[in-house]
Amino acid sequence: MPRSPSGSTHHLIKQRLCEVSRENNSQFGTQVDKTTGSPTRKARTGKSDETPPSPLRRFQSQWERFEEWGYQNFPVITDHLNLLFHSVDLAIRSVRWFQFGIIAVWFGFRLIIFSIMLLPPLVGCMLKYYHDKRIHRRIRFGPADREYLDIYVPKEAVDAQRGKGEKVPVVIAVMGGAFIIGHRGYNAQLGMKLMEHGVITVGIDYRNFPRGLIADMVEDVSRGVRWVFQNIEVYGGDVNNMMLLGQSAGAHLTAMLLLEHCLLQCKAEANNDDTMPRFKEVWSVRQLKGYLGVSGPYELEKLGPHLASRGLYPKIMHHLTGGDLSGCSPERLLDTEEWSAVKEQAADLLPPIHLFHGYEDKAVPVWSSSDFAEMLDAVGVKNVTLDLRRGMRHTYPVIEGPMKRHDVQCEIILPILFGEGWENPEKKNGKLPAMWPEKVIDFAGAVCPF
Repeated sequence: MPRSPSGSTHHLIKQRLCEVSRENNSQFGTQVDKTTGSPTRKARTGKSDETPPSPLRRFQSQWERFEEWGYQNFPVITDHLNLLFHSVDLAIRSVRWFQFGIIAVWFGFRLIIFSIMLLPPLVGCMLKYYHDKRIHRRIRFGPADREYLDIYVPKEAVDAQRGKGEKVPVVIAVMGGAFIIGHRGYNAQLGMKLMEHGVITVGIDYRNFPRGLIADMVEDVSRGVRWVFQNIEVYGGDVNNMMLLGQSAGAHLTAMLLLEHCLLQCKAEANNDDTMPRFKEVWSVRQLKGYLGVSGPYELEKLGPHLASRGLYPKIMHHLTGGDLSGCSPERLLDTEEWSAVKEQAADLLPPIHLFHGYEDKAVPVWSSSDFAEMLDAVGVKNVTLDLRRGMRHTYPVIEGPMKRHDVQCEIILPILFGEGWENPEKKNGKLPAMWPEKVIDFAGAVCPF
């Protein structure tokens, strides 16, 4: 029997999404340069109210200006100084939440070895990320900390901006990072690969724990997706050929957003009045060509025992969710009375859903995706694909695979965007050599704690 939501986070997320849908896009939108026809960022003008800013707010404003100057003139140095600052901040804030023991130290050591073994290709990717002029980095889409996005703009999109070609497909990508160490730059390999196929990738960032809880992260992602729908045409993107992608923690957050937005959209259409914002006028889940969830944790309550079995601190899930694991789990949302009341309408609205998972995933067990797919099927959601593959670990689709020129995510994404008749040109031209010796990549994957 469907149950009622057990906690307040579900209702908090709904409230946040309603607020995001009512926001004015003018402050963080994109405008077109009348001379070049290229997109430019809007200046942050206008005040939200007449109240004089507090000394703290004035300091934050000055710091933001200084930080923006640093990113414009010394992006690599500024980004790494920011990384150092946030790492120290995370370490200080996290002492009261984490239990540090031999297992945690051992996992940290393995992660360092993993990074060192793959350092040359990682450095190469980093240099391209900072110096490739096709990548529009650090575009602010909202007022909160970490509300920035990167846009990977291929040549075909530039032609579309100038009226010399058709608008191109768009992938909205939300990275993982255990809800704690995520960064939009993790989408770099995917974004650069999709540019080769004429696809725009938008990498959305969000607040990490402990600066934000799950509800804050879903709000950030929602605001980023809204920004993309309202601005991506300026960059040559086609709003009628877009898909949403999330990996690991990003898969959880995007799945949560997809279902919550769908639920609110169903209610808004059913009410047909002004008591709720008209979600389909902001963006509609029906507009998405597809959704891809990669190695996602979709039921947080069941993840706790798995973390404990690996010697990790299971109560971190409790801190991340504010104690409401059920209200922060996409799978549980499908088992509520609220969803049951609109499940037929929701099934018609939701796009095709593709859930990918590797059997050798040590961070998030493969049953996470299989159970979620089973629940989606049970409530009548149409066109759900469960894609389970042997020999693949948690990081393979985003790190090791692309380095070996085996990009699983692109294999799934491109036929969805271009249609089933699409044929990978690499089949004709031959597979490119791996970025690093494959045996080293395989050994690094075995060392990785995830």
